[in-house]
Amino acid sequence: MEGSVTRNNEAPGALFIMGAGPGIGEATAERFGKEGWKIIVSSRNPRNLDPLVSRLVGKGVDAEGLVLDTTQADSVRSALRTADRISGGLTSVLYNAAFVRQQDLYSMTDAEVESDVAVNITGGFHAIRAAAELFGSRGGTILVTGGGLAIRPHASYASLGAGKAALRNLVEGLAPELKHRKVRIHIATVNTLVAPESREAKGVADTFWTLATSADAGWEALYPAA
Repeated sequence: MEGSVTRNNEAPGALFIMGAGPGIGEATAERFGKEGWKIIVSSRNPRNLDPLVSRLVGKGVDAEGLVLDTTQADSVRSALRTADRISGGLTSVLYNAAFVRQQDLYSMTDAEVESDVAVNITGGFHAIRAAAELFGSRGGTILVTGGGLAIRPHASYASLGAGKAALRNLVEGLAPELKHRKVRIHIATVNTLVAPESREAKGVADTFWTLATSADAGWEALYPAA
């Protein structure tokens, strides 16, 4: 494909997925892993993480897992350094963590607001800052899972929509500056529901693959394509 910078003539890359689950996270891990990439997946719940790693390894993916709470900045930096070391050098990082709550703002408790913002916004900010710092002058790609609620908000998904809007705003604003530092940042705005092992999950994974390997990819890609 014109403009492609697929790594066919280079060593495969390494991807760290923060907030990997059985939907987009697993599909993306499998998509990149089938191309020979080393995959590091993380979750804050080891009971979810271990079965995910086992499924990936069973499909022939070179995968390892790390327990990570993305709401803690020091933990994010430490996990990135660990993933960088065990992978032999990360080339891409995906922030996929989100708390999906179907609830309006006024019925949420104070604790729910704070915990949702911590995952849906703060964690993404931590991940992007830490990844940009890690890549430094060597370059790399930061990927973010966005959502259609950022463009078409709905009151019944108050915290999720606000989170996706905040991340989309950040990615768009940072893209030009990071490009000068040899760091590419992209967001996949997902305008549909995604179930585990679904056609949609594989479609989003393909979108991330294109963003990570195409030189002319813009800061945002829509799925499904507009």
